[in-house]
Amino acid sequence: MKSFVLLILFCIVVAGCSKSVNPEGRVDVSGTLTLNGQAITDGAWSIFLKSEENIDDDGGGGPIYKGKFYLTGRNAPKPGKYRVCLTGTRYIDEKTGESVSAQTNSEDIITLQMLPNEFFTDSKIEFEVVVNKKNVFNYNIETDYKPVKMTNNDKRR
Repeated sequence: MKSFVLLILFCIVVAGCSKSVNPEGRVDVSGTLTLNGQAITDGAWSIFLKSEENIDDDGGGGPIYKGKFYLTGRNAPKPGKYRVCLTGTRYIDEKTGESVSAQTNSEDIITLQMLPNEFFTDSKIEFEVVVNKKNVFNYNIETDYKPVKMTNNDKRR
C-alpha cells in the first residue's frame, strides 16, 4: 500500500512539473488591450496575428475578454514576426442606447464597430514572437474613431 501511495505521489509531481508543449512549435502569447487609455469592459473583441513571413501560416488569434487575452495551444502563433490585427464590436439596445441585457428584444440589438478597419485590414502594429521568452503584448489603441452601426455585410468579417 505504501508503494502504491508513493507511485501516485510521483505521478502527480511529474504531471504537475511537466510543461506541455504547444503543437507545431507554437508559443503562448498573452497581453492586455486598452482603448484610449481606458479598460475594455464590454463587447466582442478579438486579436489575430498574421504572418508577413509565411502566408501559409494561420498565425494565431482569439478573443479578448475584459481587455485580456491568452493565445495558447492551437490558437498560439509560431515564432516569428506578425502583424497584429484587432477587431471590436459592441452590442447596444437601440431603444435605450445602453449595453444589451437579458431583457433586450433581439430586434432592438444594434452592433457597433468600435475600431476603424485600419486596425484589422491595414494594421501597422507589429509583434515578434520569440521561443523561450515571455511573449506579452500590451497595447493601448489610440483613436478618435466614433463607433458606427454595422450592416449585415460588415458582420461577416
